[in-house]
Amino acid sequence: MKRCLISLCLAICVIACAMTGRQSQESHRAKTLDIYFLDMFGGGSTLIVTPLGESVLIDTGSLEPKGRDAGRIHRAAQHAGLRQIDWLITTHFHSDHFGALLPLSEVIPIRRFVDKGALAPAGDSDKMEHLYPLYRQATRGQAQTLRAGEDIPLRNDRAGRIPALRLHCVAAEKKVEGFDGNVDDPVPGFEIRQADTTDNGRSIALVLTFGKFKFFAGGDITWNVEHHLAHPRNIVGRVDLFQVTHHGWDVSNNPLFLQAISPTVCVAMNGPRKGIQPNTFRALRQLASVRAIYQIHYNTQYRAEGNTQPEFIANMQDPKRGEWIRVSVNPDGANYSVAVGENGPVRNYPVQ
Repeated sequence: MKRCLISLCLAICVIACAMTGRQSQESHRAKTLDIYFLDMFGGGSTLIVTPLGESVLIDTGSLEPKGRDAGRIHRAAQHAGLRQIDWLITTHFHSDHFGALLPLSEVIPIRRFVDKGALAPAGDSDKMEHLYPLYRQATRGQAQTLRAGEDIPLRNDRAGRIPALRLHCVAAEKKVEGFDGNVDDPVPGFEIRQADTTDNGRSIALVLTFGKFKFFAGGDITWNVEHHLAHPRNIVGRVDLFQVTHHGWDVSNNPLFLQAISPTVCVAMNGPRKGIQPNTFRALRQLASVRAIYQIHYNTQYRAEGNTQPEFIANMQDPKRGEWIRVSVNPDGANYSVAVGENGPVRNYPVQ
């Protein structure tokens, strides 16, 4: 009798393990690559959650008003089921991109900090004197430097059940991968603008690939850096998803670069009175590849010259609502969906 009971228990354990393994594999196959474009009221914060559950947060919005941006990031992290942020990347040191880091670190653990290795130029930001000590307090002085040509070492599925993930830096500190010159030097036959002396042009610019899917997030890089990403060689290539550079300002979004990357879906991290500016909006609409332009806010400043259709705007009526735009890439990397708001409409797009 005892031997029969032992045999029965072993059989149950084997079946349970098999079922758990099957469920685990099915759950594993069902996971998407998720990208949350968060409402920082014209600041910047983008949360990436990989199919393996690893998280990357690019920028943290503003410190003021107190608790707003850190709270919105934390809410998105909870929605994604995160207990920590694995990688925190600060693209550059402007207050609307790194201000909320310390209060965020107080509500959710952050494992690793990455930046471009240099502060904003002297006199560029009147808030640096107050904010940078808070940044050092949050990072404990342990931020790693990311340079053009380097990767964030994301985890990949060793069994190869999901496409490979790669997060690659193509520009930082006005250095462009594969280009050894000065990005501000004249280039015959092309428009090179006056040198950007702010920290915008020094932003970290990233390319995320998941199988054939490609996403570009360039922080606030400006015109001349964009030129060298596109010419003489297209460093980025064509992308499926484009985080419209610098909130959609015209000092960025060089048409040469936009044509080179030929995005399918564009998402602007704009504010109620901050981007998309008319020249950028016009340049995006003229791209044959673009199927949709999404915005975090309706821009009251430019009306029809700077706004997409209402159904593509996350915060159309209530600018204080704080809705995000979420992109989910299917596990095979063949297509993706874009959701406006937590419970808003969803549209599907094929990978190029």
